[in-house]
Amino acid sequence: MNCLRRNVIAAGLLPALALVMALGLPAGVRAAPLAPKLDELPLYGGVNRAEIPELKAADERFIAEVSAQYGSREKAARVWTEQGFVFYQRNNLDMAVRRFNQAWLLDPRNAEPYAGFASVLHDQGKVCEAMRMMNEALKRNPPSFQGIYPDAARITTLCAVNDQALVPTARDELLGKAEALYQKAEQIEPDKRYVYGSWATAYYWRGLYARAWSMVARERAAGGQPADGFLRQLRAKMPEPILP
Repeated sequence: MNCLRRNVIAAGLLPALALVMALGLPAGVRAAPLAPKLDELPLYGGVNRAEIPELKAADERFIAEVSAQYGSREKAARVWTEQGFVFYQRNNLDMAVRRFNQAWLLDPRNAEPYAGFASVLHDQGKVCEAMRMMNEALKRNPPSFQGIYPDAARITTLCAVNDQALVPTARDELLGKAEALYQKAEQIEPDKRYVYGSWATAYYWRGLYARAWSMVARERAAGGQPADGFLRQLRAKMPEPILP
């Protein structure tokens, strides 16, 4: 499974929220439910379910049943995580969070439910909350072939450029971290097209248009085709350089 790659907006185009922010327009973010259910909040909203007898019993029963069905908690967690990304691709974010929560219950050491939470929060425009979830994913030795590293870099960049409360030193620190994540992704991720495409959009958000074109060239050299919508936005900021 993949993280933001599952979202068609993220397949090379600017995410919708990031695009309107980059253009200085009001951000039409999807309205959140007035009273979200506990299981529709990442990590159950931070509630310690072990302290609530009914929830503790229900969780223990769920873990026992699906672990027996799939052979282990870890195998069951992978199935539930995949289901979460299926719901995410269908834009059913509430059900996606439910499945990621259940996957986290089954295997809290697994990085991928955290990446799933980050994907949902990204789509909700909560990019700094998404970054914190990606940080948790990165602590858990995520696989190097599913786009998690470039997605973490992308989300970190978005938080840095959109959080107006950040002081300059904090913003620079986040941008440096994002750059390091992209560099690591370039080394370890097999899908270089995805890495360079994401990197190009990150430079666009930062206003580094010449560097963005450089990454577009790398994406093309790796066999990728940048999205037309992104190229139009980039050309509006800087004409495409003529390569020798």
